[in-house]
Amino acid sequence: MSEHEHTPADVAPGTVTLCATREMHGGLKWAHLSVDLALWAEEGLRDGFRARVRREVGAAAVVEVIEA
Repeated sequence: MSEHEHTPADVAPGTVTLCATREMHGGLKWAHLSVDLALWAEEGLRDGFRARVRREVGAAAVVEVIEA
């Protein structure tokens, strides 16, 4: 799989960044979604945030949580 790296600039203060990636013909497709920490703390909301960022790259995407 191609590399997609993160920097501190990918995570705004008071948030986490969800990174969805999927290997595609010709390279890696990725998308980021910034989520407020207070909302991310709500377990019942997390799957919805993951689904939202997956819509950008496809249902088979792997979602990683990037924290500051």
